[in-house]
Amino acid sequence: MKRIFQFKLYVLLFAIIAMVIQGCEGELEPEVYDKLTSDNFPQTEEDAKALVNSVYYEFRDGPWNRYNAANESRLVQGLFSTDEFSCYWDGYWGAPFNFTWQPDGWPFSDMYNAFVPAVTKATGAIAQLLSVESLDATLLERYIAEIKAARGYWMYDIYNLYGPVPFIVNEEDALNLTDYEQQTRPSNEEIVALIEKDLSEAAEVLPIQYSSSDFGRLTKGAALMGLVKLYLHEKNWQKVKETAEAIIDLNVYKLQSVYKAIWALENEQNSEIIFAIQNHPTLGGITNNYRAHVLPSDWASPNGYPVTAWNGYKVPWSYYDTFDEDDKRRDVLVRFYTGKKGQTIDARETSPLGAIPLKYPEDPEGTGQNQGADYVIYRYADVLLALAEALNEINGPNQRSVDLINQVRERAFDPAKSVSVSDFSSKEELRDYILQERGWELCFEGCRREDLIRHGKFVEYANDPSKMENRNPQQNARDFHKLYPIPNQAIFENPLMKQNDGY
Repeated sequence: MKRIFQFKLYVLLFAIIAMVIQGCEGELEPEVYDKLTSDNFPQTEEDAKALVNSVYYEFRDGPWNRYNAANESRLVQGLFSTDEFSCYWDGYWGAPFNFTWQPDGWPFSDMYNAFVPAVTKATGAIAQLLSVESLDATLLERYIAEIKAARGYWMYDIYNLYGPVPFIVNEEDALNLTDYEQQTRPSNEEIVALIEKDLSEAAEVLPIQYSSSDFGRLTKGAALMGLVKLYLHEKNWQKVKETAEAIIDLNVYKLQSVYKAIWALENEQNSEIIFAIQNHPTLGGITNNYRAHVLPSDWASPNGYPVTAWNGYKVPWSYYDTFDEDDKRRDVLVRFYTGKKGQTIDARETSPLGAIPLKYPEDPEGTGQNQGADYVIYRYADVLLALAEALNEINGPNQRSVDLINQVRERAFDPAKSVSVSDFSSKEELRDYILQERGWELCFEGCRREDLIRHGKFVEYANDPSKMENRNPQQNARDFHKLYPIPNQAIFENPLMKQNDGY
């Protein structure tokens, strides 16, 4: 009973936090709860809503990591060991770039230590929701679906980085951890079935859309998008096709006509966004600090706004040069900018590591480091390119795949620069082209690592000096680097847990 009590208090704490921070974006009006205890929470519909919001908080846990933009974030860990990413902070990035990875070396424990417990918390929250007798049955079903969708996202994140690991998805186990018996690592098939079950069940229940005040909650499209990512990972092309088509058939998503507008402050909640994490410019726990990580130290705001610049992440010039010079998507990879003395600076001359990836705009209400633009996690262009890839894998070069690619390319070029079926003589040629197109369209959105692995290019690119620009001078990348090492603490706590091969 002690562990049950501790778990309830932990969820209670996050519920209190959620009631405060989620309210600022309109999802919840802040409300004062006097003398909350594990015995009287949750009891009401408002309690239940706060509990669900506390699960959403696990996506971020403050302004830095998880689904944010700092070094240990999902974004950066989807990029750093690829041709798409470089960074000035050599004291941090030596071992990761050189593929001299160790189980407790930075940053390989962070995602594991964040989301394995988050899955347990989500499972326990479902159990607590089931105890709220006054909760409307339809609302209860939706809340559980939201939690299952979040849990499915996190299980996929861990599976994608570390391979299959045991998760606590039984409600009774989550509430009574003292009696929980440690498990061996499941098979790939078992973990895929677990993730698929959560996301599929969520997709059956979740609404297609919410009101704008509830933007940021997981929708039917968001759950289906999680399935698209899972099926891409497994190369289950028929299910990629069916699920991507299901998202298209919802008839709520469409490409924005202007590429930069996807991330524009005045265009938040636009119809290309499938899932986003909300931010606020003045609340430190839920701010966007992306710009601070990428701006060079001599950057001057063109609007006279406060600037915080840590001169960190860059897109290598070798990657920048793969873009067509007329491609509007390259406009968010900044080469020329105004310095503090009013001079025009060519980053190609001053920044050997690359261009400035600047999709997120500056916020007039921001404080320099803290900005308010929402983090865009998944968007519709990814769906179209995933469907194009699946159709090619099923049928080889075909008109529909090419039409989908051209639909994405249309806004990138004026006049249009389309591709045609006759440009590709084989499935392999179109496959390689789709990887390129995904790289241009989804640059610096955290997709590159898993895309390269799926296409069999991850190790090859990592050991190619022309792509890595001496970030891996020893050419140390090996097949086992497709998975991160399991943290030593996890193995210590569970003797049945085996380390990934190579570590």
